[in-house]
Amino acid sequence: MKTTTLKSDSLLQQVDLTGKTKKTTLQQFEYLLDFCLKAAMIFSGLGLAILMFTQVIMRYVLESPFAGIEEAAILLAVWVYFLGMGYATKERAHIHGGIVSLVVSDPFKIEMIRFIVSIICTIAACVFGYYATKYGLFVIEKGRMSLYLQWPKGLWSGSMIFGFSMMIFYFLLQTVTDYRAMLAAKAQKQATTPQSSNNGKD
Repeated sequence: MKTTTLKSDSLLQQVDLTGKTKKTTLQQFEYLLDFCLKAAMIFSGLGLAILMFTQVIMRYVLESPFAGIEEAAILLAVWVYFLGMGYATKERAHIHGGIVSLVVSDPFKIEMIRFIVSIICTIAACVFGYYATKYGLFVIEKGRMSLYLQWPKGLWSGSMIFGFSMMIFYFLLQTVTDYRAMLAAKAQKQATTPQSSNNGKD
């Protein structure tokens, strides 16, 4: 009996250690991804500001504008937009209303509605991401070049692929989080219901 107990305890410890390792690995990956996303947004935003300032100086002060700067500015602006789309999804900062919390008071129902909304958002992001990726790959395969800088237009189209990929990834994480929150709210509701019924009997 003692041997069996020791073996089971050691197995539980191994499972706990594995879970902790996986958790720290996921946290490190999420931290690295978050750092890269923020760095790309800062670089693109600063680059866009510098290009616009340079274009203004060249056009109105030196009176010799260069159209290639406008192409590069559009490139950075597109990347800023789609990087911001992915980051807004991560932070859950996209536009949403708070009507559910005003109408529904049950925590379990609120979490269930959030879970359903996350599923719908994930499906919508997958649909739009599919067509954006299809168009982006089409442009890349054609090998089209920009008019003035002669850069491949895949640099512009790649922003859509990256942005929707980040959006789908974070929506999937939110769906899993909302599902766990829904189960936790359900368990809490089931735990509080017997206590309230017992108090009523007393």
